[in-house]
Amino acid sequence: MSDKKGLTVKLEYDFDTSKNLEIFMVKLDNWFRVTAREFRSFNGDRRINGEPFIGNTYYYNTNKVINCSEYEKNKIIGMKWESKVRPGEDF
Repeated sequence: MSDKKGLTVKLEYDFDTSKNLEIFMVKLDNWFRVTAREFRSFNGDRRINGEPFIGNTYYYNTNKVINCSEYEKNKIIGMKWESKVRPGEDF
């Protein structure tokens, strides 16, 4: 029998995940809709259904609450993301 791998803990959400979750991207000067997983880990301005959200910020994919002042602003904390061009999308 093999061990379970990957995410093995249920993530805590201290907001309604079915609402319109948005983060403000300073470089693009606009609000963008995101999933609840990215929303809870974003270190910047967040809003739910157009209302500002003030709450905990978590390290990506964990239930560890972070101190926002220790991390870079306007980033998803702990997420390793890299933009890649897929074959056929080289425009």
